[in-house]
Amino acid sequence: MSINKRNEILSCLGLLAVTLFWGMGFVFVKTSVDLIPPLYLLGFRFLTGGVVLALIFIKKTVRSERQVIVHGSILGVILYIAMALQTYGCKYTTAGKNAFLTTIYVILVPFMHYIFNRVNPRLKYIVAALIGFWGIGLISLTESLTIQLGDVLTLLCGLFYAIQIVMIARYTVTDDPVLLVIWQFIVTGVLSFISAPLVSGGLAKSMFTRESVTSVIFLIVFSTIFGFGLQIVCQKYAPPAPAAIIMGMEAVFGAVASYVFLHEVMTARMITGCVMMIAAMLMVEIDIISYFYPDEYLDSAYGIDYEKLYDEGIRGIIFDIDNTLVMHGYPPDERAVNLLTSLDRMGFKILFLSNNKEDRVKSFRDAAVPGAFYLHKANKPLKSGYHKAMDMMGCDTESTVFIGDQLFTDVWGAKRCGMENILVAPIDPHEEIQIVLKRILERIVLSSYKRSGRDIIRPHEKKQLNI
Repeated sequence: MSINKRNEILSCLGLLAVTLFWGMGFVFVKTSVDLIPPLYLLGFRFLTGGVVLALIFIKKTVRSERQVIVHGSILGVILYIAMALQTYGCKYTTAGKNAFLTTIYVILVPFMHYIFNRVNPRLKYIVAALIGFWGIGLISLTESLTIQLGDVLTLLCGLFYAIQIVMIARYTVTDDPVLLVIWQFIVTGVLSFISAPLVSGGLAKSMFTRESVTSVIFLIVFSTIFGFGLQIVCQKYAPPAPAAIIMGMEAVFGAVASYVFLHEVMTARMITGCVMMIAAMLMVEIDIISYFYPDEYLDSAYGIDYEKLYDEGIRGIIFDIDNTLVMHGYPPDERAVNLLTSLDRMGFKILFLSNNKEDRVKSFRDAAVPGAFYLHKANKPLKSGYHKAMDMMGCDTESTVFIGDQLFTDVWGAKRCGMENILVAPIDPHEEIQIVLKRILERIVLSSYKRSGRDIIRPHEKKQLNI
């Protein structure tokens, strides 16, 4: 295993630990706010955390420039507002709901980028927002369609978290992230201690019980110093997509911890809302549409440079039949016979893989190139048919290419097997209704594919073979 790969794995495991402690932090906040007023809790947590980190990175801290102090202070004000809203929100709602509703920031970040940085949100972000807000309704709305105070405060917290993330992205371009965190914590802690007496009065000895002190220590050590400190180190090596997914698990850990330690009950409707929140979060963080991108998209199976494929080591070609080589249900025409015969002479092994009945597939094979293989009722996009096809030809994923006209059956099955694939435009646009509906979704994916620029990364020369 390479050093980089090992660092990636260790960083992802580190982020998982961070997320676990953050999720458990919701439980400790819930058990603390009934004894220690929220603002005092934030003051102890962040001022102590900031001072400890400043001492750990003392050489950096004493050399802090004015710019990083100003930027860290701005982040501290935003974090103070966000954490105050979250902590008071946890006081007036359950820890599990508080954990899930906070993750609204994941969905809001792209829209905050538009407001602050003029980066237009993509269509998938809008769809994710709709799903996420639907999930919020299921989690938060009561039977009378009203929402509790704690849920409102938590949602506002998520809004300020989103603003903070966008501002961090802007400031870390020029500033040291460690110093930003230190000054952010210190400012958050100072603001909390300044405002706490005005809101909650003075500190009382009765606030400091064994339970509350244990909770504060956990929040300072694990959720703040260890959590944010390790996050900085791990995100330096962890790939962004896995890191984002792991960080989003904070809500799941928070809900599970509240169920185990606080015995909170979640209704079926709330669980459905949580699942929708997770789905929306994943839609934002993972480029799901790109998973369906073909390796290449060409106008026709007859415009592929097969000689180039052979030179690249391809020895087996798996073809779909209907609307790839001929119109649906048609026998092989002269063009198809000439192409397949030419490929057979070049040394390619050919296999026809179809979800159609055996009579259709076998008759096409017999009339086109009798020496080819075929598999009928292949259940594309299941991988079993593709693996069996490679076994029949004596090829593997490195030496096989799949060519077909349907994205969600032909090409998706090949991609799942790790096989090179080429999507071609259908020969006949007049198709059965169930295929027409799939074509609508295909157009959305292909539009994204073309906008991404991947359609020109490795295109085959679109020359017509002289056959």
